[in-house]
Amino acid sequence: MAQQANELFENFDQLTPSEFFRKNKQMLGFTGKIRSLTIVFHELITNSFDASEEAGILPDIDIELKRVGKEHYILRHKDNGPGIPEDYVMQVYCQMFAGSKFRNIQSRGQQGLGCSGCVLLSQMTTGQPARVISCYKEGDEIKGVKMKFKMDVKKNQGLLMEREDYPAESTGVCIELQFKEVSYTLAEQGAFEYIRRTMIGNPHAKITFKDPSGHKYIFKRAANITPVLPKEVLPHPKGVSADDIHFMAKHSDKRRYKSMLTSSLSRMSSKKVDEIAEITGIDMNKSPKSMTFQEAEAIVNCFKKMKFMAPPTDGLIPIGSEQIEKGMKQILKPEFVTTITRKPVTYAGGVSFIIEAGLAYGGDSGRIVNEQRKSEIMRFANRVPLTFDAGSCAITEALKSIDWKRYGLKDLDNTPLTLFINIISTQVPYLSTGKQSVSPEPEIVHEIRQATMKLARKLQKHIRAKKAAKEKEKRSKVFEEYVPVIIEEAAKLGETGVPEYHEVLAKVTKRALAELLGEKVEDDDEEEEELDAIIMEEVDEFGHTVERNQSALDNFDEKNEDEEESEE
Repeated sequence: MAQQANELFENFDQLTPSEFFRKNKQMLGFTGKIRSLTIVFHELITNSFDASEEAGILPDIDIELKRVGKEHYILRHKDNGPGIPEDYVMQVYCQMFAGSKFRNIQSRGQQGLGCSGCVLLSQMTTGQPARVISCYKEGDEIKGVKMKFKMDVKKNQGLLMEREDYPAESTGVCIELQFKEVSYTLAEQGAFEYIRRTMIGNPHAKITFKDPSGHKYIFKRAANITPVLPKEVLPHPKGVSADDIHFMAKHSDKRRYKSMLTSSLSRMSSKKVDEIAEITGIDMNKSPKSMTFQEAEAIVNCFKKMKFMAPPTDGLIPIGSEQIEKGMKQILKPEFVTTITRKPVTYAGGVSFIIEAGLAYGGDSGRIVNEQRKSEIMRFANRVPLTFDAGSCAITEALKSIDWKRYGLKDLDNTPLTLFINIISTQVPYLSTGKQSVSPEPEIVHEIRQATMKLARKLQKHIRAKKAAKEKEKRSKVFEEYVPVIIEEAAKLGETGVPEYHEVLAKVTKRALAELLGEKVEDDDEEEEELDAIIMEEVDEFGHTVERNQSALDNFDEKNEDEEESEE
């Protein structure tokens, strides 16, 4: 017998965001033991960076990871930021989709899920509460509070268990969480590597990390300049949809379409609005609340036909070539490093972005695999390392598409090379809520290629210069090896004793300089003068022979390289 409709809906219910992510924690990036712990580090570190920089403070972070059992850890994370006022502590750590990052502004975090996601994972795997000490300024006074709480998943809010005042001397937040079913490793995708890469993209920070073995790593600050705070920017007409315009209209406090459009979109002047009215026939003096979806569609279609100035870029704050170079030198200690910051461009018609790139060669560049250094790609978005989902990322796609043989790297994988790519934007097009992979938009891929190829050309010059210096040194050693033989043979031709090597070298050098300056060298002994002349002649002939042979080898190498490039 078929069920009645009311019976079918007896179990109808709704999930809070916390309940949803409790059942779908993989959407927060918590998949796998290594990745889960790395994502926790990522969320807590980026949150500390954003808070410190907004307060104009150079970030100083202390992290301690203590192993208490198999796949069971206690993580203690402390920063020197502005702290969190008591009324907001449990909102920050226990409420999904709550925060201050829902603006059109360049920010490391963009979804309000990070810290609360870490508390959720801790609670799911251990059942233990979060412990937080927050010290913050209230007026001229620094207040401190110590709290213990859990997340009420059903209500998407915090459940306070203990609270007490804490004697505060300086601002900052310290959070302690327990985790099970996670793993700490020194591998490329582990928590340690995440910190190492973070320091390259954030040279103004200092991180002290104590690992489970008790070893303390101090990543020193390479720059003492607090990054300039980005500004909130308005959406560009070329980057909005009909739904965006309709939503703006329904939630606008303006009285007319005209004022709503000019105040809600960048590069939108009264003259442009009049042009839209003429093309669409829509009355721009109507109340935004009355806008229909069809009108919104007509307006957006009109945007596509119109010309607008490029989006403003004062809301984008890149790391800067000099700072990237400092970060790479501090961590990688390379023999060669070069960096570039490209000019702002747009993707999807109206979303501004900047590509920054760095290339380090030699030293500690690359990654060690089976005691051999191999190349590595460091992907970043708004200064944040992207350590997972590399295969589907625009950065990987762009770098893999470059013909590295053209730049003298015949085996890129086995080259001690680190490639650093950072995308700066108010709207980084992530492929998932885990924020570990960037969508391969054509404009983004193109910019990454252009930036990297420019750096590769500089590396090519460095490698060629290094090769030339090595060949010069090699030729010098050949001379050192054979000149004594020439001296001995010359002595036989001159029917005289074999002189000391260093004496001959000094005389030959003196004579060569004299001839170069057009001067005459007087010798007391005619036999010595004749012997010197024979030695000079033999050395010159030997030098010419070596140069001819080297030139032939160079031509042969160049011919082979040209053939390889034509085959490609």
